[in-house]
Amino acid sequence: MKLDRYKQIIENFFSLSILNGLNILLPFVTLPYILKTIGTEHYGAYSYIYGVSQYVIMLSTYGFNFSATKRISLCRDDKQKVSNLFNSVIASKSIIALVLVVLLLLLSHWVFKDKMGTLMFVYSLGMVIGDIFTPIWLFQGMEKMKYMTIVNASSKILFTILIFVFIQESSDYYLLILLNSCGYLLSGLLSIMLVKREFNLRFHRVGWDDIVQQFKDGSEVFGSTLGMNLYRNANVIILKQFFSDEIVGLYSAAEKVVKGFQSVISPAAQALFPHLSQRFKGKSISENIALLKKISIPFSIVVVLITVMVFIFAPLIIKILCGEKFVDSVPLVRIMTLVILFGEINYLIGIVGLINMNGQRYFFRSVIVAGVFSVTFVLLLLPHYGVNIAAWAMSLAEILLFLLCLLSLYRITKHNGSR
Repeated sequence: MKLDRYKQIIENFFSLSILNGLNILLPFVTLPYILKTIGTEHYGAYSYIYGVSQYVIMLSTYGFNFSATKRISLCRDDKQKVSNLFNSVIASKSIIALVLVVLLLLLSHWVFKDKMGTLMFVYSLGMVIGDIFTPIWLFQGMEKMKYMTIVNASSKILFTILIFVFIQESSDYYLLILLNSCGYLLSGLLSIMLVKREFNLRFHRVGWDDIVQQFKDGSEVFGSTLGMNLYRNANVIILKQFFSDEIVGLYSAAEKVVKGFQSVISPAAQALFPHLSQRFKGKSISENIALLKKISIPFSIVVVLITVMVFIFAPLIIKILCGEKFVDSVPLVRIMTLVILFGEINYLIGIVGLINMNGQRYFFRSVIVAGVFSVTFVLLLLPHYGVNIAAWAMSLAEILLFLLCLLSLYRITKHNGSR
C-alpha cells in the first residue's frame, strides 16, 4: 500500500514535470519570435489585455483549485459526491465569470481605453470559457495529474503552432489573444472528453444550496488567492497607468522568464498537495508539521540552486529568450529571482502545509497583508523610482509572506499544544 502511494506521487510528479518542461521549452521557441515580430510596445499592449483576462480567470476560479481539490481527495471513492462537486464547481465558476465579463464590457471605455483593447478582450473570452471547463482541481484531487498534462500540453502546443502560422508582422499582435483562446478552448474540450471517459461523470443541474456551499468552502482560500494575485499579477496593470507599452513589455518579459523558472519547481509541490491532504488526515498537528519540515529541506535546496543559477545567467537567459532589445530586463530578472526562492517555499508551507492542516484562515491573513503591502509599495514609489520598484515589490512581498507563514505555523503549533 505504501509503495502504491509513493508510486502515485512519482507518476504525478513526472506528469507535471513534462508539462512544466513544455512551459520552459515552448517559450524558448515562441518568445523570441513574438518579441522580434511585434516589438516591445505591442507586446506591452498584449500583456495588459492578457493580464486583465487572467484576473477574470483568477476571480472565477475563486478558491476552488484548493478547496475542491481537497474535498475531492477526501471523497474520491464516492462517485455521487465527486459528480455533485464537479457540477457545482463548474456552475459556480460560470456565474462568477459571467458577472465579471458583463461588468468589464460595460466599463470597457475606462478599462481598455480604445476599441482595439475592447476587441482584444472579447477575443480573450475563449480563455475564460476554456478555463471553466478545464477541471484541474478534479485531476489533482483524484491524483490523476497525467490528464492535467494531456489537456494543458495540447493547449500549449496548439498555441505554439498557431503563432508561427498567424503572427507574421507587427500589426498581428492583437491575434495573440485569440490564439491563446484557441488553446484554452482545446484544453476545455479535451477535459470534458476525459471527464466523461475516465471518471464517467456527466453534466447535471445542481441546486443553489450546492453552489452556495462551494462559495463557503472556497471563501478563505479565495481570499488567499486574491491576495497573492495582488502582487503576482497586478504589476503589469499598474505599470500601464504610469509608463509606455514599451516599458510594460520589458517588465512583462522579465516576469515571464521568472515565472517560467518557477514552473520547473512547482510540479513537486502540486503533486504533494492532494497526497499530504490524505497523509495529514487523522494525524496531530505536531506530526504533520514534522512531516512538512522533512519534505521542506530537500525541496528548499533545489529551489536555492535554481535561484542562484537564474541570477548568475540572467543576461544569457534574456539574450536567448528575448533578444538583444530586452537587455534592460536583466536587472528586473535578477531582482525577481527572490520570487523564485521564496515563492515556491511559500507554496509548500502555505498551500500544501497550512491549507491541508485547516490553517486557511492563517494563510489568508498572511497573503492579504503581503498583497496590500506590495500594491501600496508600488503605487507610492513607482512614479518616483521607475519600473524596478515593481520587481522589488514582488520580491519583498514574497519575503514578507514567508515570515508570516512561519509565524502561522508557530501559532498553529502553540494553539494545538494549549488544548
